[in-house]
Amino acid sequence: SPDWRKFALVADSYAFGLTPTRDGLPPEILLETLTRIKDDVQARYRRLSELPTDICPDGKLTREIARDPRFGMPVRVLVVDEVQEYFDLGEISRDIASLLVFLVKVAPGAGVTVISATQKPSGVGSGNVATQFVSFRDQHQIRLSLRTSSWQVSEMVLGQGAYSEGLDSSTLLPQYKGVGILRGADDRSPTVRTYLADGQDAEKILAAARALRLRAGTLTGMAAGEDAGRQRRDVLGDVLAAFGADPGLHWGVLAERLAGRFPDRWADATADAVSAQCRSLGVPSVQVKYEGRNLQGCRQGDVRQAAGA
Repeated sequence: SPDWRKFALVADSYAFGLTPTRDGLPPEILLETLTRIKDDVQARYRRLSELPTDICPDGKLTREIARDPRFGMPVRVLVVDEVQEYFDLGEISRDIASLLVFLVKVAPGAGVTVISATQKPSGVGSGNVATQFVSFRDQHQIRLSLRTSSWQVSEMVLGQGAYSEGLDSSTLLPQYKGVGILRGADDRSPTVRTYLADGQDAEKILAAARALRLRAGTLTGMAAGEDAGRQRRDVLGDVLAAFGADPGLHWGVLAERLAGRFPDRWADATADAVSAQCRSLGVPSVQVKYEGRNLQGCRQGDVRQAAGA
């Protein structure tokens, strides 16, 4: 919705909706962003484990470390609205789901918080992606439920055992907008009131936030204009150009070639991200022999066929 768009003033990475934009396909932007965040989380834990115990006693990010620019590990927040939509996009959802589950389970200790919202807490579809949605939902430690249609739905939102504890958001009165039950923030699980910030409010808040970040030198990514004017990416066209004369390439090799040849739009490419994007466009992932090694990748002929289609 329009009120979310003003977050472009401060967001390192952002995407809206599901249809193509001048910045690319939103699910692809999300997948690339999630991959970068996972890499950052893993690097943070490695660096935290190497710090002296008097600075980092538990191997987790502390407030002092996060606020010290020498360590380069500020708190990061990932917000996904209508999160169920990204579990129901076909092939690419498998990789998005896996990364979201990883982040909600592992990332908080490294200073990365995941905030997600959904009007469909029961999940989507069937199979492995549906299972991952349930795992993703159930890993959230702090939950807020506005008024729901039944106690069963309330239990899905607030988590197992909420109803037996006397927590039931279906009993909230409809005339009190923005009132919900907050579970997990402390031991009380209070009923709380939220406040509506519309598009104009959001713009004022985020304009102020941008000014603060500019002053502090912490504005990065898309908000800093690093992707301004970026050409819309032709995934299959770029992949074919990266192949050269090779009939088949491993995903990792292909990612390296794309990053080397097209750094303006593939600088952060990973094997998983390239694989997901190609598979979402109809390119099968197959065993490929390259430089004497058999690994997952794709064939040039399959890419040409998908591009033609």
